[in-house]
Amino acid sequence: MAERRAERATGMDEKRWQAALGPYLERTFATGCFPALATVVRDAAHLDADHTFRIGLDFLLDGIEARISEVLGGVSDM
Repeated sequence: MAERRAERATGMDEKRWQAALGPYLERTFATGCFPALATVVRDAAHLDADHTFRIGLDFLLDGIEARISEVLGGVSDM
């Protein structure tokens, strides 16, 4: 959803946006002032929005399940 909003706002799809921003990022990273950010941008997995949402939802649901199990486990021990 955010990707579609950004595309509407900028008039550029993801590939065109990356191509336009790439030279700026390269110049910024070349300064050496942002080594951690440079590493993340260059080496991190760049997942699409749907995949990112599914991963986040899985983490959330796993946390809820663990909390419910903890609460229910404590109740049954009484």
